[in-house]
Amino acid sequence: MTGLAADGRLCTDIIKTAAEGLSYGMIYVGEDGNIGEYSPLAKEMMGVTLPAGESHPEGELERGDIVIFLDNDLGNDDCMTPEDLKALNIHSGEIKQGSVVLAIGVYKNKKIQPVYKTFSEFIPDSKIELSQRYLGFSIEASIDFENRRMSVIINGKEYHMNYLESIGYMVAIDGLTGNIKFFQAKGYGYRGEEAGRLLRGKRFAGKNIPGQVNELLPTVGMKAEQILDGDMFLRTLKKVMEGEDGTHLEGVYEIYRRMVYCHLIRIKKDCPDDGVYVFVQDNEVTENISRQVNPLTAEVEKRAKKKAYIPDKEGEAAFEGFIGNSPAMEKVKQLAYKASKTRFNVIITGESGTGKSRLARAIHNSGNPKAPFVEVICNAIAPSLIESELFGYVPGAFTGADPGGRMGFFERADGGTIFLDEIGEIPLEIQVKLLHVLQNKRIYRVGSTTPVKVDVRVITASNRDLEEEVRQGRFRQDLYYRINVFPIHIPALRERKRDLYILANSILEDLCRKYDMEEKQFSEEALEMIAGYDWPGNVRELENIIERAITVCDGRVIYSENLMIRPKTMNGATLKERLEADEKRIIEDALFKYNDDRKRTMEELGLSRSVFYEKLKKHGISK
Repeated sequence: MTGLAADGRLCTDIIKTAAEGLSYGMIYVGEDGNIGEYSPLAKEMMGVTLPAGESHPEGELERGDIVIFLDNDLGNDDCMTPEDLKALNIHSGEIKQGSVVLAIGVYKNKKIQPVYKTFSEFIPDSKIELSQRYLGFSIEASIDFENRRMSVIINGKEYHMNYLESIGYMVAIDGLTGNIKFFQAKGYGYRGEEAGRLLRGKRFAGKNIPGQVNELLPTVGMKAEQILDGDMFLRTLKKVMEGEDGTHLEGVYEIYRRMVYCHLIRIKKDCPDDGVYVFVQDNEVTENISRQVNPLTAEVEKRAKKKAYIPDKEGEAAFEGFIGNSPAMEKVKQLAYKASKTRFNVIITGESGTGKSRLARAIHNSGNPKAPFVEVICNAIAPSLIESELFGYVPGAFTGADPGGRMGFFERADGGTIFLDEIGEIPLEIQVKLLHVLQNKRIYRVGSTTPVKVDVRVITASNRDLEEEVRQGRFRQDLYYRINVFPIHIPALRERKRDLYILANSILEDLCRKYDMEEKQFSEEALEMIAGYDWPGNVRELENIIERAITVCDGRVIYSENLMIRPKTMNGATLKERLEADEKRIIEDALFKYNDDRKRTMEELGLSRSVFYEKLKKHGISK
């Protein structure tokens, strides 16, 4: 027996059981193009069936129903336009295609005012919330961008949905009975229950009704193209079906606008069960797989890299090289884009190597790309020369001066941007003159009493805590307030480890192109090493490590040995402090490896539940 049943048929039941044991759903498409098998796990992943739990009968939205609506990208996956929100009495010119919206309103009632929040270009935090006592109901709505989760809590009862890229999520309360009339669930694309369609009057199906078949659409016996809607997927299915026995393709495909990882295999043995077997996984199954080896997560990160809520192409191009899609980095890019559209003074803070200079240039290029950009590294200039370098000097100003005098950095930046990196290193006596320049837009060359007008946008940066420098008397308070108009903080790489996957691969791709080398890729253990390292030198250290790795790597695969990462020692720390630091790092690395799956982390580390949570509390480790 080599995979054939006694009657010559392939054992689809055995294949289905084996697939589900490996957390794969299975869909079998026969030679005639009809679906011959759709496993229970596949139905659950695709939203054909729903897990047991909350229920509601079929129906439609009616005048007086209370509707709670959340959307992280209006118009992307919801069949919505801003016009549809008028059904909730929302008439706002601020809401556009692509806006983030949280809203509570009454369906088709023009007398009752809605409550809502909307963000078009800048999202102020990784989680936004709308909490309201509304017509006798306690309603809390939230979008958690970091965990990709939407939640609606009504009188203490939560309804939620996780998402990958975008979703328009809706919950409705019956205006007559006060019962939950509708809640959106996975598979809404199959059912045609996108929020926009429902607001325009489309009926919705019932969910989990006792005594009824709760399959949201028929599957077995239907044509594959009727059920598995998605152009790229159907083209791939056709290609595999036309292939020889054993032909297989895999990738991330959209089926009814839902991203799913699929592995398609052709079976062609002249028996009744010939066809294509499609093995599927969705993100709720794969989220416990290490991010470094999860192709679905890689695709999600790739898509997220392209979307930073920057509304114009010039802005996107300016920040394209500033890689990172964690909520912290999205916030940095959104703030930077906002800053580029103003003339306010900007201060960029962050540890050495986080990319302050690169961000300053991106802000300039987004707002005024044809104007001059002058970068001044303040701690690289001798204190005795910094005044003449910044403001210039006239002939004969001092011994050794250029006989013709010299223009300073501020004059060279006239009409554009001057970037003062490490401004905390400027001596106090020069800080006074710098404050005068910022206030009056005039400079005095060394040796001259004639003012020179300059029109300069000032961006500063520091890896010092300037507030502490002010308290210590090493930095002028008035100057600090003058430069701290629009602050942007770039988090350290260890604080945004979810960016590591795409950042490391992007740097690798750029370096291979720069040095005209064949494409290389990281091995799994190399990526695990990158993920487990704290990167005290931040992005600059990551770039240096990868540049060294491609130099010493002989083949196409970069192994952990090629990285040559050495953990930094804790100079001056006691043995107890070093052991506790190592313990914290080991726990954090294990949590990151298993995507915060605490059960698997406890199993790997051999810790009981009580001891494990005691250590989390001891080290202050949160999700």
